[in-house]
Amino acid sequence: MRAGGGHIPADDGDPSGIATWRVLSDVAQDGPRNMALDEAIAHAVEAGRVAPTVRFYAWDRPTVSLGCLQAARGAVERGACDQLGVRIVRRPTGGRAVLHDDEITYSVCVPLDRSWVRLSVGESFRRIGEGLVAGLRSLGIAATLGRAGGALATPGEADACFQTPRMPAVLAAGQKLVGSAQRRLGGAILQHGSLLLSADLAMHQAVFPSWPREDPGKGVTWLKALLREVPPRSDIERALLDGWAAVLNVRGVPGELTTWERREAERLAMTRYNTPAWTWRR
Repeated sequence: MRAGGGHIPADDGDPSGIATWRVLSDVAQDGPRNMALDEAIAHAVEAGRVAPTVRFYAWDRPTVSLGCLQAARGAVERGACDQLGVRIVRRPTGGRAVLHDDEITYSVCVPLDRSWVRLSVGESFRRIGEGLVAGLRSLGIAATLGRAGGALATPGEADACFQTPRMPAVLAAGQKLVGSAQRRLGGAILQHGSLLLSADLAMHQAVFPSWPREDPGKGVTWLKALLREVPPRSDIERALLDGWAAVLNVRGVPGELTTWERREAERLAMTRYNTPAWTWRR
């Protein structure tokens, strides 16, 4: 399901009422390019150029992404990132900082049409999260959604996404397995999420000043700790798609990026996501 195939129209006229989602399964790319692609897709979905889209991807090197409204000061240790070769970017979505390394990253972009516009942010988080939970359960993981609201463990821990167990977190045995963030960009919802395959806890401690020192694995888990044998990425992607299909009444169809999306992503990477002015604006 790499990004290469036929264009999917935004409305295929399916009489069954099942919505079509375009599916992109992408190669590993750098942080600015990944973020620029997701924003370009969101603008294309908003304009009705393409169908609602789910994109699966990876990162070509360890990268910290900051939430679009997050203060960078104190959230990430720049010196440690430079020493370890960890890049820092700022996402178009909200939430707290995430260290992307050995994981499957997803982005879901849907238009604010009749089925989504009436939902609160929490309700839209829940709808997408319930699909993730269904997909993970099909892999043999007893996943649940974190509680809505509730206090964080400590103020400092709010700097790192995977130290916050609230919804939209997806948990396994009470520990965070998937972290997600969302933003409404005009007439579209863009949601990002990271499903951990493994976690370099020493690297997390180095790049996040607030990461637990004595018990760095507290509150976090990953697929390699939960499953005797982790399925291939393609099988995990299929399971997540099947979960969304069951919960949201959608079907995924492999597709490709349009020429407009590729050009817009190049522009956004150059003018925004690859610039210190954007990354360190807060």
